[in-house]
Amino acid sequence: MFNEFYHSIMQYLKKGRACDEWIPGLSNAPHYVNIDMTSGKISNHWVDSLSAFFAGLQVLVGDISEAICTHAFFYSIWRRYQSLPERFDWNSKQPTVLFYPLRPELIESTYLLYQATHNPFYLHVGSDILESLEKHARDRCGYSTIHSVIDKSHEDRMESFFLSETSKYLYLLFDKDNVVNKKASDYLFTTEGHIIKIDSKFRGLWTDYGGWMHSADISNCMNNNSHVQHLQQPSRNRNASKMQCESPRFLPWYDLPLSREELGQIEALVGLHQT
Repeated sequence: MFNEFYHSIMQYLKKGRACDEWIPGLSNAPHYVNIDMTSGKISNHWVDSLSAFFAGLQVLVGDISEAICTHAFFYSIWRRYQSLPERFDWNSKQPTVLFYPLRPELIESTYLLYQATHNPFYLHVGSDILESLEKHARDRCGYSTIHSVIDKSHEDRMESFFLSETSKYLYLLFDKDNVVNKKASDYLFTTEGHIIKIDSKFRGLWTDYGGWMHSADISNCMNNNSHVQHLQQPSRNRNASKMQCESPRFLPWYDLPLSREELGQIEALVGLHQT
C-alpha cells in the first residue's frame, strides 16, 4: 500500500526534474504541488510547513536523492525568513499564512538526512536553525511562537511539540554518541517524536499461522516457495519505490549535497535572493 501511495505522489504531485537528473538550462526546479483528486489538476500553489517532514520520510524510504532536493526547498524558505511560514505560495514567492509555531518537521528531516549521509552540511543547517530560534523566538521564560515571519513578532504561547520534537531532534543532531544514534536500528520514533525501544520479537512479520515470523523463517519460507504467499517482498523497481537505500551521488562527504547551480535553481523558486 505504501509503495502505491508513494508512486502516486511522485507521479502526480511531483513537478520539475528528478533530483538525480540535472541538465543545466533544461531542467525545472523540483517541488510538490496540491492537486484536485478528481481531475489531477493543480488546485493551488502553496506548501505548508508541515510538508517539510516529507524529506525525512524519503530518507526512511531510501530515496536519498529526492530527500536532498525536498529538504533544500524548505531550507531555502527558512533561509529567507529565518523560520518557516505556516503556508508559502511558491508561485507568488510570498508567505500567505505568516506564523511559525516552532514546528519540528524541517529539523526532523535535517536530523534524518545527517544520519543517512553524515554530510556536515546538515550540521550547518542545524546550527543555522538553532541560531535563528535563539535570535527570533527566545523569550523571557521560553521560546515563543513567531506570529509573523516578516516582522518576527511573538505570540504568548509555546507549543508542547517544541520540547518533545523540535528540541529533541536538534539535540540528537549534534550528539553523535547518543545511544539513539549509535544503535539507531534498536529504536523507533513515533510521529510525535517519542522514542520506543524495539523488542527483538517484533523484528519479523505477523502471520495468520501462529504469530511472529522472524527474518530467518521468512527467508526459508521464501526459498521453499511455501504457501504463505503474502510474505512476498514488495516491488522494488523505480516506479514503485526505492525501498533499498541508494548511495547518494555526491562524494566526497564534505561537498555540498547539491551543486551550486542546483541549489540556486531551488533558491530562485522560493525567491530567496529577491529584494
